[in-house]
Amino acid sequence: MNELDTRLYTLLERPARAEELKKYLPAYSKQQIRESLDRLTADGKILKNKKNRYAHAEHYGCLTGVFQATDRGFGFVTPETPDGLGDIFIPPYSTGKAWQGDRVLVRLVDSGRGHKREGEILRILTLCQDEVIGTVMKRGKSVFVRPTSKKYPELVIPKNRVLDAQSGDRVAVKVMFRGEGRVAAQGAIIKVFGKNGTMDASIASILHENGIVVPFPEEVLRQADACGDTVDASESAVRMDLRDQLIFTIDGDDARDFDDAVSLERMENGHLLLGVHIADVSHYVTPGSPLDDEAYRRGTSVYYPGHVVPMLPVALSNGICSLNPDVDRLAFSALMEYDRDGRCHHTRFAKTVIRSKARMTYRKMNEIFDGDADRRKEYAFLTETADQMHALSLAMRRRRMERGALDLDLPEAEILTDETGEPVEVTFRSRGDAEKMIEEFMLAANEAVAGFMDKRGDPTVYRVHENPDPEKLRAFAMFARPFGYRVDPSKPNNTAQLQAILDGAKDDPKQRALPTLLLRALARARYDAECLGHYGLQAKEYLHFTSPIRRYPDLVAHRMLFKAISGQQYTKADTVFCEEAAAQSTTRELAADTAERDIDKLYLAAYMEQFIGEDFDAEISGVTAFGLFVTLHNAVEGLVRLEDLPGDDYEFDDQKMMLVGRRSHMRYTMGTPMRVRLTAASRITGLIDFIPAPERN
Repeated sequence: MNELDTRLYTLLERPARAEELKKYLPAYSKQQIRESLDRLTADGKILKNKKNRYAHAEHYGCLTGVFQATDRGFGFVTPETPDGLGDIFIPPYSTGKAWQGDRVLVRLVDSGRGHKREGEILRILTLCQDEVIGTVMKRGKSVFVRPTSKKYPELVIPKNRVLDAQSGDRVAVKVMFRGEGRVAAQGAIIKVFGKNGTMDASIASILHENGIVVPFPEEVLRQADACGDTVDASESAVRMDLRDQLIFTIDGDDARDFDDAVSLERMENGHLLLGVHIADVSHYVTPGSPLDDEAYRRGTSVYYPGHVVPMLPVALSNGICSLNPDVDRLAFSALMEYDRDGRCHHTRFAKTVIRSKARMTYRKMNEIFDGDADRRKEYAFLTETADQMHALSLAMRRRRMERGALDLDLPEAEILTDETGEPVEVTFRSRGDAEKMIEEFMLAANEAVAGFMDKRGDPTVYRVHENPDPEKLRAFAMFARPFGYRVDPSKPNNTAQLQAILDGAKDDPKQRALPTLLLRALARARYDAECLGHYGLQAKEYLHFTSPIRRYPDLVAHRMLFKAISGQQYTKADTVFCEEAAAQSTTRELAADTAERDIDKLYLAAYMEQFIGEDFDAEISGVTAFGLFVTLHNAVEGLVRLEDLPGDDYEFDDQKMMLVGRRSHMRYTMGTPMRVRLTAASRITGLIDFIPAPERN
């Protein structure tokens, strides 16, 4: 809002006519005031009643929010300004023809249901959805697209807007007209993904929906190839030369690019010098170049089973920027001096040239830590250093936990595929001491760079994680209470009360849902040009520095840090760029997370197809008005529909997040164990359906 809009909005805390406002705003004309009132009204911030009095929308029982559709006609509106009262239920006859994601103005009505808020949509303020994914169908001579999601209506496709799509193809449709009266919605096919019914077509459509493009533009590939595959000798000559040091990488068995390496040496004062050496991507990806523009647009690499859509071309990510063993590579190094108690005394940063002495894996390093004689003999040249690293990482972790950091190490599902790409196993990623050690070292480097930049007041992109919303924390406290935990939502920075829950849930299957519920109660981490701290880590300063091959904000952090240590002057353009890069990186991270999650669902459903008809032990992981989400012990999640719950009619209590039987008072809530039977699993939609398993005889 501009200054006039802001002043008017403040004045309208009490109802007033347009002509009454002029005396409070003498510097503005009647025309300017009228135009401001029109803007605020169009935005849903104020309303005018029948007596021509303007006031805040809330004064007239209205709210603005985002419409969340369902496939049953009704929906919900999530208020833009959270009021702690939850979403607003919108009956099928009150949706105002809003589509999923539209920003709307809703009027609250008396539902007669007491605990549930109900409303009717008065106006669509912003149309959100302009593209829909669906399947081409033919009815006589007419072509239409049936959206994959039942939240959207069918769209008629004019003959000149069909492209070369055939009946049964999965396509993307640009919405041209939403429909009015008896005239159906219309659209134009803009992309064909392939024959519907194949997982490849479903994956392609998910990537497209989230703005993820697989092939690189030719000019980007040409620039990447021009970087070559060897380090320029003249560049090595002007850098700190660490090629003789014992530096090595530690990654997963299937890793293809290595953007971080570590080293450790004893200093004369008895302290340890920890080196975290990060691939110097910024040397090759220069501001404003085709490579940089494409990396900015992508924002991050995207991973799904057996595949990666990289942020940078393979010539860089697997080539000259990958810290492969026994070859010279350019790096940006954080050199941190620690004592044996894990306390950092000094840090410096330098552009370096390194030569990794080994491509270690987490598996091999964990075997070394476990005392495997053969493995320790094989890598005798680094076992002493590895042991010292291990001891240092434990001390560093202990100090981090003592300051209140949360150990949000939740089990993460891993989908394994065969050579054809078919899912063959669902397991959990193992996290041994080697994985935790590297995580600790990377956290330390990230925090060190952030602290250095914040202290100087120089522009960069920070990774921020704000305090949890008190209402969400209060709701979580209600769930935790029956398990004997007392959480004070008014003291979010008392993270010890939350860590106690995480610790207690590790060894108690009945509490398995609590860590996930806590994670949902916390704010989502994001990127920002302002240093706002990291709640989960309890770090005052934090950013991402250690993965510039796969994350754009890390690349920005490298550029800004180099300006600092080389004495270059920052400009206003640097500040603006960091602000824009932070917003773009947050948006692209969210899109990547959404795509990865949705594609994983396809693979999980494909894996579960073989078990249709079998019974499983599960736990309730979500409660909605239309049923229960249940999670198996292998992390596969599916839906038990409301109508399939036996013996009663159930009502949804959105305050306590539970379904309650009207007659039996049977309660289904988060974390409740449940025996279920798999009835359907679709590798096309990713949907998995269960019913309550019949009782055993």
